[in-house]
Amino acid sequence: MSKKHWEAYFNAVKKQDWKGILEALNSILKKEPSNPQVHLKIGDVFQKTGNRSGAVAAYHQAAGLFINQGFLQKALAIFKIILRLDPRNGDALKKSKGLIIEIESSKTQATTASPETIPIPPLEVQEQTRVEVPPKTELKRAAPHIPPLFAPLPEDERNRLIDRIQPKFFSSGQAIVEEGDFGDSIFIIQSGHAKVVIHILGKEIELATLSEGDIFGEVAFLTGRPRTASVIAIDTVEVLELDRFLLEEVFEKYPDVLKKLHDFYQHRVHDTLIKVKSEIKK
Repeated sequence: MSKKHWEAYFNAVKKQDWKGILEALNSILKKEPSNPQVHLKIGDVFQKTGNRSGAVAAYHQAAGLFINQGFLQKALAIFKIILRLDPRNGDALKKSKGLIIEIESSKTQATTASPETIPIPPLEVQEQTRVEVPPKTELKRAAPHIPPLFAPLPEDERNRLIDRIQPKFFSSGQAIVEEGDFGDSIFIIQSGHAKVVIHILGKEIELATLSEGDIFGEVAFLTGRPRTASVIAIDTVEVLELDRFLLEEVFEKYPDVLKKLHDFYQHRVHDTLIKVKSEIKK
């Protein structure tokens, strides 16, 4: 288990101890060599400490793993980072062009095929290529629901943050995240309700019902491990998805937000363990 190494990583992040961060990530990498999030974080450390070649190499590793797992848009985003660091990187240029063609091709096929003939891609690909369209009747967005997690940000900063995010909509019964998927983002529910479920020993356990202002996805984001639960829309749900790149910007300017997110994660893990033990005893 790499739990102690992840704890060492977050402790080092709080102290801005780059050497400690890198040591913890390398220890995690030995346990989780196929986790693209680890390579991504290593690339970030190299970039922030001025090791451009090391950052590019780590980002290439992360992008390759994301491609293998079907996360094409995430891989493309990483190649853009590489090209910002090294505009003449031939491998990144070539692979970026290939990914753009593949992503656009999949979108074209989805819009031109009839409902009966649209192939159902693997779940990971669906997660990245889902077209989010708000209901036609919703002409104006209500004031966003911002959780206490972002209290350290001034109001104008919070508004700018929300303005950069395109809302996503899910219909009743649709999975917003799936247990077992990798993820590097957290979600804030803006409207509607969703249930959190896990599967243990062949039994489905409903952990909680989420509503306006609630957040989820922090476990996978903070630990780099796969999603520990599925979140399924009960009715029409609108969410804001804050990806890792956006959150890292916030953490750099307001480190208290990372601490609050980590504290929230600890409390949720504790509550989940209590709930699971109670359900298993039934």
